[in-house]
Amino acid sequence: MDKRPLIITLSLVMLVVLGAGIYLGMGARPNLGLDLQGGVSAVYTPQLPEGEAEPDDFEEIIDETIEVIRARVDSLGVAEPDISRSGTDVLVQVPGATDADRLAELIGTTAQLTFRQVLDIIPPGSENYDEGPDCLAPVDEREELGDDESGIVCGSPDEADVADPDTGEALPTKYELGPTELTGDRIEDAFPSIGQGTQNFTVGLDFDSLGGEQFAQVTNELACERDQGGIGQLAIVLDNVVESATSMNPEVACGVGITGGSATITTGAGLSPQEQEDEARDLALVLRTGALPISLEASTFQTVSATLGAESLQSGLLAGMLGLLLVGAWLVFFYRWLGVVALLEVAIFGVLLMALISALAQLGFALTLAGVAGIIVSIGITADSAIIFSERIRDEINLGKTPRTAVQRAHHSAWRTNLAGNTVTMAAAVILYFLAVGPVRGFALMLGIASVLDLLVMYFFARPLVFLMADRGIIKRRNVRAVEPVAPVTAGAKA
Repeated sequence: MDKRPLIITLSLVMLVVLGAGIYLGMGARPNLGLDLQGGVSAVYTPQLPEGEAEPDDFEEIIDETIEVIRARVDSLGVAEPDISRSGTDVLVQVPGATDADRLAELIGTTAQLTFRQVLDIIPPGSENYDEGPDCLAPVDEREELGDDESGIVCGSPDEADVADPDTGEALPTKYELGPTELTGDRIEDAFPSIGQGTQNFTVGLDFDSLGGEQFAQVTNELACERDQGGIGQLAIVLDNVVESATSMNPEVACGVGITGGSATITTGAGLSPQEQEDEARDLALVLRTGALPISLEASTFQTVSATLGAESLQSGLLAGMLGLLLVGAWLVFFYRWLGVVALLEVAIFGVLLMALISALAQLGFALTLAGVAGIIVSIGITADSAIIFSERIRDEINLGKTPRTAVQRAHHSAWRTNLAGNTVTMAAAVILYFLAVGPVRGFALMLGIASVLDLLVMYFFARPLVFLMADRGIIKRRNVRAVEPVAPVTAGAKA
């Protein structure tokens, strides 16, 4: 037997294991799922305008909505959110999220931004204030203006300073607005900043080339209207609420307008500096990532505690460690040196699996409690592989083979058996992964990875190590508990 390929194979395996150990030692760890570290779990249902049928491209709209939500959540720096769909509902799971209210507002904000000319300002208490929408009603219950329509829109409640005599709630100013002059689709970038000469946060906007031309045109017309004694204000409408109605400064000349393709939204009136900054950042984020193509309503929105998950994880790990210790003790007691090899197989399998799971975290994988269950099951898979190999060696030695010959023949038979078993397991894991949803997919993924890894460890580590041990005489008939041969009885042995 040429031992050099076996030694080279073992050396390469140990180098890979050493690299995996260093990777884990440098702090690489799996990302934990929602059930293990807590966070926010929500289900959003698309809301179509009353009486409107589903469009033909409704499925594509839902997919686009998911991508917009994913971009918003990713921009917060949240680790590995799980954003998917169930039918037409959008499932959002954000592990580790602590500010649930902010996240809910961020996800649910449609961010439909339009710029419209102010035709009239209707303050609370004026004769025609009762016209138009009820500003005390929820925003999603107010009739929304189409891009080509003119009408009355409520101002931001943050800027309201007049109380309703009946309810005591603040009444915002109403604005009569013209058709849409410019939409948020033309925004290339949005960023928070501090306004010049004030400590208030604002949101700066940069338009694309066409948007810059449209913005210059509308501000040019408003500047001319101002010079003629008109209102000359531009309303910035976000999700059917006038966030600000800006007058044209004297520096904005009639016939020129505001060039350069940029604008500013003033936000956070009446808020603390920290609240202003958070609002400006969130508004800039939703404008930068784009508007939701459809309105969403949270069917469920709940904060999941990490306590139960942590306790379950500790229980699962404890069960796994106890099971591993019992299996290891039995293997060493029953198979002696082959049991030691089996323990090394399980140890190498564990190091490689943890390193692989930690690396998959960079691709968005998060370890859930179901995945932990898959890992525990995989320990049994690896132990079974070692037992099959050891039993085949015993069988061959019982048939009268020498340990060296028995190891070679046993591996051939055990490898075929193990390959068939792991192939069935991998097939089941693939079916589960693609047909199941939720935690079952995490279990299936761990089971599939473990099956492949088990085959690799058996072929590239256990096989060459056992071959070398048999060649050096370490593996003998006695230390694999083989049946001792019975001495033949001769005719004259009876006295």
